[in-house]
Amino acid sequence: MPSSPIDVLARHLEHVTHTDATVDLPALAEILDAIPDPRCRRGRRYRLGPLLALALLAILSGATSLAQITRFIAGYEPNLRARLGLPPAMRPAASTLGRLLARLDGDAFDAATCGYVAALAACPPPETTKVTRMPLLGLAVDGKTLRGSRTANSTTVHLLAATRHDTQTVLAQRQIEAKSNEIPAFTPLLRGLDLTGMVITADALHTQHDHAHHINAAGGHYLFIVKGNQPTLHRRLKALPWRKAILNDRTDEQGHGRREIRRMKICTARPGLPFPHAVQAIQVKRRRTDHRTGKTTIVTIYAITSLPPGRITHAQLAALIRGHWSIEALHHIRDITYREDASRIRTGTTPRIMASLRNLAIGLTRLIGWTNIAAATDHYRNHPADGLQLLGLTT
Repeated sequence: MPSSPIDVLARHLEHVTHTDATVDLPALAEILDAIPDPRCRRGRRYRLGPLLALALLAILSGATSLAQITRFIAGYEPNLRARLGLPPAMRPAASTLGRLLARLDGDAFDAATCGYVAALAACPPPETTKVTRMPLLGLAVDGKTLRGSRTANSTTVHLLAATRHDTQTVLAQRQIEAKSNEIPAFTPLLRGLDLTGMVITADALHTQHDHAHHINAAGGHYLFIVKGNQPTLHRRLKALPWRKAILNDRTDEQGHGRREIRRMKICTARPGLPFPHAVQAIQVKRRRTDHRTGKTTIVTIYAITSLPPGRITHAQLAALIRGHWSIEALHHIRDITYREDASRIRTGTTPRIMASLRNLAIGLTRLIGWTNIAAATDHYRNHPADGLQLLGLTT
């Protein structure tokens, strides 16, 4: 098997040329096989890792339900399943797969899959992709409620994730405890990550003193939005002399039926700004015109950052602010392409495991070079042999 699946799978894109860059990584099935198996040893008819890997390949091909995943697995030739250590005559039922996923350890599953994709994301990209690396890596933290997981007692599964701006790969994910919120889960989410050279971006909910202290102590930087949940800080930011500040960056973009102009100004934070490690304040005015209705809206947002002046360019700082919404784009893909919100899976950890498999499928396709996930699912549905290369079964 090639040492990195990215080098092999890059051949699936006609505009990407295969390179010889390699990294020593185990096969995906081996990673998944190390996850604790909840089944009794006496009743196990097949290995956990290969089954989960085939489930991932089904999702990579556009499967959106347990029934579609099991039909996909049953469609493989018996000799292929035998090579994976699965019974040749295996025809798993959707209910059986659901019971298995419901009993998996969600934390262990996320640790294994996020660690795997993080290692892949650290691989040098093919030269032909012409990826321009920023001096600092943006890491967006945001949560998502799996709406279809609502149970009889009105509880839903809510996941908090940390996602790279550039590759849309999820590096860490945690499930929020019932009757809690995202704030207590923020520090545990980032605790296992090396934050050196990273800028953590988050919305106003996570503009918390403890979060800033943790990021600074871990060697990272933060870029937080400030709103009314921090009234004193928000008031101080609004009172800064923005009219006298020079325009540091301006972008003018058109797309999706609208025109959006963003203007960014920066103030070096005055002594006594009531937030730890904050050294710069940022104002962004966003003017958006809807071409269909002709309506124009102007929104002003404020942000603070621990990045010192001159650490990155103004354009890069503006890109970090916009890049935070890459995690919203990830959530949109899961809802539209993989129909996550329409899913009615709600038993045990199954909703979380399915969300993690979708994250992994999207991350892999992004790392390969796909810009359109719907097109990627069409490709792997029509070319299943390409997906099998993830398992090292073909070259």
